[in-house]
Formats: sequence, C-alpha cells, structure tokens
Amino acid sequence: MLGLRILFINSIQMWGGGEVFLLDVMHGLQNRGHQVTLVCRPATILEKNAKSEGFEVIPIKMRGDFDPIVIWKIARILRQKNIQIVSTNMDKELRFGGIAARLGKIKAVIPSREVDCPLKNKLRYRFSYNFLADYIIANSVSTKSTLLKSAPWLKSDRIEVVYKGIDPSPYVNHPEQGMASRQELGLTPDESLVGFVGQIVERKGIPDIIESIPVVLHQLPDAKFLFVGEGNLKHYLLDKIKEFDLDKQVIYAGFRKDIPAIMKAIDVLVLPSIVEGFGYVLVEAMAAAKPVVATNVSSIPEIVKHGETGLLVNVHRPDELAQSIITLLHDREMAQSMGEKGRQRVLEHFTYDKMLSHIEAIFLEKVYGLG
Repeated sequence: MLGLRILFINSIQMWGGGEVFLLDVMHGLQNRGHQVTLVCRPATILEKNAKSEGFEVIPIKMRGDFDPIVIWKIARILRQKNIQIVSTNMDKELRFGGIAARLGKIKAVIPSREVDCPLKNKLRYRFSYNFLADYIIANSVSTKSTLLKSAPWLKSDRIEVVYKGIDPSPYVNHPEQGMASRQELGLTPDESLVGFVGQIVERKGIPDIIESIPVVLHQLPDAKFLFVGEGNLKHYLLDKIKEFDLDKQVIYAGFRKDIPAIMKAIDVLVLPSIVEGFGYVLVEAMAAAKPVVATNVSSIPEIVKHGETGLLVNVHRPDELAQSIITLLHDREMAQSMGEKGRQRVLEHFTYDKMLSHIEAIFLEKVYGLG
C-alpha cells in the first residue's frame, strides 16, 4: 500500500459531528499507514481532543479567506511536510488552503462539503470550486443535489457522495452502560427518557424541542428530557427550563464524551434540524437500537426511513414533534422494532470501515491514479 501525506484543515470553533468524523477519519487513515496532520484554530475543543489522541496538530489563527499570512503559514507547512493532499472543511479553508496548495503544486485539494446549503453564484465561489478544488466529497445525495442546483457551473462527476460511518461496537456492546448512565443522571429504569445530542444552536431546532416538551408532559407527565452538548443557545435553553418550570423534567448535561453510553440510556433521540449536515447522532442512536424522531430535511431521509427506523416530521412543527415522541413512548413494541431495524441499517450502510475505504480510495486515485 502506498502511503499518503495528508493535511486536514478545520477552522470550526465548536465541537460537533463533523469534528468527530474528522478525528475518526484521521485515526483510520493513520492506522492504514498514511501520515496525517491537522491545522485548526488554537484553544478549541478540536485542538485539545486531537492532541490528546496523539495527532500532530498545528494551531493557526484563521482570519480572512484570503489572508496572506495564513496562506504563507499553510504553504510553509505543505513544503515542510511534503504534503500530497489537502482536505478542507469550510469554504474559507478551501480558499486559503487551496491557494497555498496551488502555490506548492500539491497533487490534490479535496474539500468535504458537510452542510446542505447552496453555493452563492459569486466569483470567489466559482474560483474556489473550479480552480482550487480538484474533487469534492459530499456527505449525502441531498448535499450533492443542492450543490449542483445552486452551481450549474459545477460538473457532477467532480462530486462524490461518501456517507459517514461509525464503529458500531461501542453502541452494540455493554448494554449495562445505559443503566449506569441513567443512575448517574438520577433516573429510574422505568422512566421514559427523550434525548437530544448535538450543538445547542438554532439550526438544530432547539426552540422547537422546548415547545414540544409541555405537550409531551401533558400526556406523559413522568417523561424526562436530556440535552447533551454546547452552543450559543445554552443560556436560552436554561432560561426556558426555568420559565416553563421544567427543572425536574429536563436535564442539561453539557458536553460529554461518553456518547455511546448516553445513546444506550435514552429511549428516543430527537433531532428537529432546520437544515442538517449529515446527522451523525442519528447513526449513533440507531446503532444503539434506539428509534429517532427527526425532521424531513437535508440528508436525514437518507439515514432515517420513516415508519421503519423512526418518524420524520416537518420543520418548525413542535406539535408534530411532540406527537411523534408520544407515539414512540406509548408504543414500546413499535419503538423496539424501529430500533432493531435502525441498527441493522447502520450495519449495512453506515459503518466506519466502509466510509474509510471509500475516502482512502478517492485519495489514492487522485494522487496515484489507483481506483
């Protein structure tokens, strides 16, 4: 196997599914004999976690898209590390990373398109995706379709869909972890627990979840809700919990690393996103054999099969969200069946090995011409 020297660039300041995916990919490629280096912002959770997991991390303050200092620093790293592939996350990273790569005559610049949002029909986007990017990885068919609709100047054969994948074993094995997490959270075995895991931000539909809670509690007064994550709506969430007098029904756990145990502890996962990247947590919940309630947007219908592995609702419909939660908590047999089918779907379509082999094949083909 020919080894690759890969530079990943990620300027995100928060921690989410995309960053989990990034570290998973870096681990996998490194274990397969490739050299990986990460450039990220200093003093971020990503920098801390990547360093703690033994990766080579180079922190850089990333400002403007065409900042000459950032471009110079990236170009120097490319020369020093003899990099062959630059993999970027956001559009700004593609611009300054792509320019540095072109100056250094790097073999391939491959941005990963993680959010189902259109490209703007502006010169800098045409320049970035037609001249700087050699190939594009999209996280779903939905994301690829949105790219092509918004940018007819992009060729379809330059975009490849690579679904995210996880190692299912931490979610399948040691089911007793779920009970231990419940005890830690102060819950009894028979209490219903609805969970949200992700960034506490507007895009994830946090206000809609909050509005749905009183409706659910009206029919199921003993139900509990768990929020895991950080974000700019954290204080909004905490204020609403007090305003609606939900201190005994809602648990805010903040950022946690024990996501497999959390998924085993909940009965239903909710993700009412307004727009979504891939919905990593959906795959994690399904691997733990938990049914999900999510919105019918972006890549979500490609992951969750409505009526089979979960229930899909319309965006900004907390009434539909509440009713779907009530349905699954009432009908335990249905919930269990959906959970089992969800796990099987993950094992067939969304495994870590399958994802990694797909990405590795793209990288090898672009550098060495190996299909």
